[in-house]
Amino acid sequence: MNNQNEDRFTAYIKGTLTQAEREEIDEQLLTDEEALASYLMSLQLLNQNEGLAHQKNNKTFTFPQIPNQREFTKEIMKQVDSSVRSEKRKKKSGKLPWQHLLSHKMIHYTVAASITVIFISTGVFDRLAPGNIYKSETLATTTYSEIMVKKATGWLDTLKPKP
Repeated sequence: MNNQNEDRFTAYIKGTLTQAEREEIDEQLLTDEEALASYLMSLQLLNQNEGLAHQKNNKTFTFPQIPNQREFTKEIMKQVDSSVRSEKRKKKSGKLPWQHLLSHKMIHYTVAASITVIFISTGVFDRLAPGNIYKSETLATTTYSEIMVKKATGWLDTLKPKP
């Protein structure tokens, strides 16, 4: 542990750092195990040093007292509860329950195939055929989509077992 970290952790323990510095150290303690070990060592050294310095007066280093511990605990629990609720709201507002299905390729292929079948059965592709551009729609000939539907149903009928 280097001397600079020891000094920072000592100032953190005594409460002499600014809010931004305290938040930085809090984050460091949560993410870095070496920093946590250094902090605990600083805490132990501070406890020993303060105890030796005040040994004549029979005083040891103590942390500041909280005047009303129940109110302090209630306030902390309210903050924890509100942060949990806000995280749940973010999760709920972020995505719909079925939205993860939209990322699957099979869903895309199924929708595309369904739309294609609908277009074929309604005759949308008949208007796109080069031979049908100049023909009138009143002719009695069967359309390309009708031919495709008849072939598909005929093929499906051959797959169906006979009673």
